[in-house]
Amino acid sequence: MPAAVTDEPQIQIHFGEKVSQITGGEGAGVLHLGVPWLAGRKTETVALPKGRAGRSGNLITLENETHLIGAATIDVSTRMEEPVHQIYREVLNACSSRGMHLHRAWNYVPKINELDHGLERYRQFNIGRWLAFEESFGRDLRSFMPAASAVGAEGGQFAVLFVAGKTHPQYLENPSQVPAYHYPADYGPRPPSFARAVLVKCSRETVGYLSGTASIEGHRSVGEGDWHTQYRTTMHNIQIMFERMGMAQMLKPKSRNAQSKLVMRDFKVYLRHPEALPLVQEWLAEETGLTGEEVMFLKADICRAELDLEMEAVVSRRTG
Repeated sequence: MPAAVTDEPQIQIHFGEKVSQITGGEGAGVLHLGVPWLAGRKTETVALPKGRAGRSGNLITLENETHLIGAATIDVSTRMEEPVHQIYREVLNACSSRGMHLHRAWNYVPKINELDHGLERYRQFNIGRWLAFEESFGRDLRSFMPAASAVGAEGGQFAVLFVAGKTHPQYLENPSQVPAYHYPADYGPRPPSFARAVLVKCSRETVGYLSGTASIEGHRSVGEGDWHTQYRTTMHNIQIMFERMGMAQMLKPKSRNAQSKLVMRDFKVYLRHPEALPLVQEWLAEETGLTGEEVMFLKADICRAELDLEMEAVVSRRTG
């Protein structure tokens, strides 16, 4: 996501905390995330030119004339449907009241794969999120779903971080995957509410938000128990989406990337098993040149219990 350290109001994001929570005073909110850190950057800072900080309900926000960035946490130590519904209602209302479109959401779901009252908590999360979109957009809800990810977190607080903007984005799907919002009922009472990627074209810069991407073909998981197969299938899906965004060059090492007009590439890799870290680091660095500040590795459960790896990205290039 767009990131800069400035003297203006900002939201700091700290990974590797014991629980997810928001702290901080006027002009400087801190989102602590109960997601164990493995390698790469451990913190991020987001700010907006001429931005204003605000608080409303559960949300902390930064906004200017063109963008809205926000975060929220809420207790989900019991069933998740209603708390998630409440948070997403606040997020979507904040966007609509400013005439903005939701571009990207990062969701951190405690005990994401555990059964609670007979239903997996990720599926409870999907119900609450879907209901909020349905309230806001009615039967057209599938036309307004952002790029998104949802991974496990520690503690009892659900957390969300989001980016919205005045620009109406281009919503993109992967032709080798069923759109998540069309998944069959086998995956829960309500399907996931996200697009595979979102492209935002502005006058000077084009930003691509790649959703959390895993080893899925059609709507079925691939490579259970096989980290390399999961990595290869995931990268195949990412390559398809980067091509659809017109960002294929962003997956090449910088030495082969001089003509891409690259402004930023920011990747996150979520691993269920920390012992997979050196292997995935090696595979990714060899294929893309991603190392150091460009990629963060985190320990997190994935939204499907049989999968061990998920990757996401925010990339941008100069327009024109």
